[in-house]
Amino acid sequence: MVDLSSFKSINFVAGKNTMTISKTGVAISQATVVQLGKPEFVEVMISYDEKRIAIRVTNIQNPNKVRFLNKNKKTPTVRWNNATLKGEISNLMKWDISNNIYKIEGKYYPQDSLMMFDLNKAQVSQ
Repeated sequence: MVDLSSFKSINFVAGKNTMTISKTGVAISQATVVQLGKPEFVEVMISYDEKRIAIRVTNIQNPNKVRFLNKNKKTPTVRWNNATLKGEISNLMKWDISNNIYKIEGKYYPQDSLMMFDLNKAQVSQ
């Protein structure tokens, strides 16, 4: 019998792990939601020095939790239309979210259950 105790299953996800920021909100791709395990709550953290955002899976007990996925939703999509979040990001990056859309690819860290987005690498479109 082969010992698989040190192995973990891999989630094959269609699409890319992305976060999109625009005047209508912050959208998290389905691929990101699935990669993170479709959690109900996450913690959103920002590094002002490195200009990066981390979304880490958390639980209901965390005082810094943010609702992520409604389990009753058929499609695993997340959109936050939060003025504070949009303002923090657009002010930090000097972005014009009224006229442009900013898309950032994320990097998944399975050992930490988090997705990291480097705002410096955003692709801009209108």
